[in-house]
Formats: sequence, C-alpha cells, structure tokens
Amino acid sequence: MTDLDAEICARLADMGITPLLGGLIPERVAADLLGYSHAHMRQQAAKGLGVLPFVRRGNRRFYRIADIRAFVSETA
Repeated sequence: MTDLDAEICARLADMGITPLLGGLIPERVAADLLGYSHAHMRQQAAKGLGVLPFVRRGNRRFYRIADIRAFVSETA
C-alpha cells in the first residue's frame, strides 16, 4: 500500500465511509477528498466536463477510488 492509498483509507475511515463493492464512493465524499465543492463536481459532471469518470446508480453518482488515486497522482 502506497502512502497515497493509506491517506485515502485513513480519510475515508475518519469520515465513517465504507466504500461500496468495486471501490465506489459517493460524489460528496469524492468532492471532499479532492477539495472540490459537491456542487462544483455535480455541475461539471452534468456538463460532461467532470474531472473524473463516474458510475451512476439511479440518480446518484459514485466515483472509483482507483480513479481518484490516479487523478491525484497525475496532478500532484
């Protein structure tokens, strides 16, 4: 486990979040991890300009931890 993986796991644990199968986390949690507002991520995704790919379940958006890890690694 890398330092980034450990940090993501620790922050999720601090928030009381257990990822869904496939490493999916809700949009609001992904926004918190990345330092974006929930509204900004939602608006960008609706416009097709989201910074990360997402998975829809009903009307909710979920983000993969692996995609968040890759995004942070590329932009940091």
